[in-house]
This record gives sequence, C-alpha cells and structure tokens, in this order.
Amino acid sequence: MGPQAGFDLASKITAATSAKTDQDHHSVIVFSFPADMPDRTAFLLGRTGINPADALAKQLITLADMNVDVAAIACNTAHAPPIFKQLKSAIENNGMRLQLLNLIEETVDYIRRIHPSIKRVGILGTRGTYQFRLYDIALERAGLNVILPDETVRNESVFRAVYDTGFGIKKYSNPVTEKAREHVEKAIVHLIEKKAEVVILGCTELPLAFALVPSKQQTLLIDPAVAMAQALIRFAETR
Repeated sequence: MGPQAGFDLASKITAATSAKTDQDHHSVIVFSFPADMPDRTAFLLGRTGINPADALAKQLITLADMNVDVAAIACNTAHAPPIFKQLKSAIENNGMRLQLLNLIEETVDYIRRIHPSIKRVGILGTRGTYQFRLYDIALERAGLNVILPDETVRNESVFRAVYDTGFGIKKYSNPVTEKAREHVEKAIVHLIEKKAEVVILGCTELPLAFALVPSKQQTLLIDPAVAMAQALIRFAETR
C-alpha cells in the first residue's frame, strides 16, 4: 500500500492505546512491501489484469506464520469486492487463523458510535472507491445519506491532492505539501456546502493532511485509520 499510510495506522494504534509503560502496548507488525503491491485503482478500472489480492494473500500468509492474530489493510480501495472477496477466500482456503478486519465496515460502525445523530455523510476517495461505491453501500445500509463531491471537484481537488506528481501526497507524504492540503480543504468545504455533517477521508493518503486542515473543520472529519486502530485494539484486548 502507500507506505506512509501503514506507518500512520501504526502510530494511531499507539496513540489510542491506554498504557502507562512500554510493556502495556500491543505488539504491532508493520508489513510494508510497496514494490510488490500492484496498484489497486488501476486493477479496478481495468488498466491491468493483475489482482492485488494475490500479493496481499502472500503477505497475510507470512503474517500468519509470524503468529499474527488480527490484521488490517491500510488502503480503502483494497476493500473493493473484486479484491477483498478474493482475499478473504484465500484466507479461508489456506486455513489461516488470522482475522482480517474490514476498514469500510469499521469506519461506518465508528460513525454510528461517535456521531449517532448525524444523517448526511460526505465521502472523499479514489476513483476506485467512488466507482465501486465502497462507502456508499455501507453507509446506506446503516441508514445514512451519502453526499458525493461533484465530478470537477473529484478530478481537480481530490485526485490531484493524492496523485499529482508535482505536489501530491503519494509523492510528498511527510510532510504533505501546502498545495495538496489546499486541494483537500477545498474538497472538504465543497462537501460541507452540500450539507454533509461529517466527511470521510476515504483514501489513506488524505488523513496525512488532516493535521494541516483548519481546526474548525477537523471535528467534521472521519479518519478511517482512527476507526481501524480502535477496532484492532478492541480485538487485541478481547484476546
């Protein structure tokens, strides 16, 4: 996946853990082999026939051999059915006892728990996230209304913030460039103007600009990595 996204998730696990000493923290493995991971959006849009599920399955087998109990994928797009379903089948066929949590489901559950009164949820994400309606379907099942950015905002603000080779977060993730932050902020404001009550940062690169967004907007933002960090901790603590 985007390598910075994995380390970002790991840092959020540490931040969300109730601990007084080093020994109180959970054991965490960050498994990052980006060169071996095909592009998720390219597969979903038909630009390549290589399903990232195969590479993901190999990495999960390695993690299972390391006695990992629970795992998460720091990539929203990888949860699209053509990838995630094949991955789940691979887990079952290989007899892995490892539990793989679903980022989309955990994020929607997080919204219902933390913001029980909201009804209108905006979504920022990749082309694959929008095309396969990853959050749309899960939110609608939860009785929430989905607010999407206009196509122009997607192309000129969201996608450029992530992918632009001159300033995008894929290239400059630590720190995120000011121009990328401005593009993310513009997309957030657009969704708020469309009456979104909260906005999901549905690409794991987008929360990397989270701290740079004005504080008055931060309370409106949903970071899936935070939701997943809490879910992983809950799983670990029940063990």
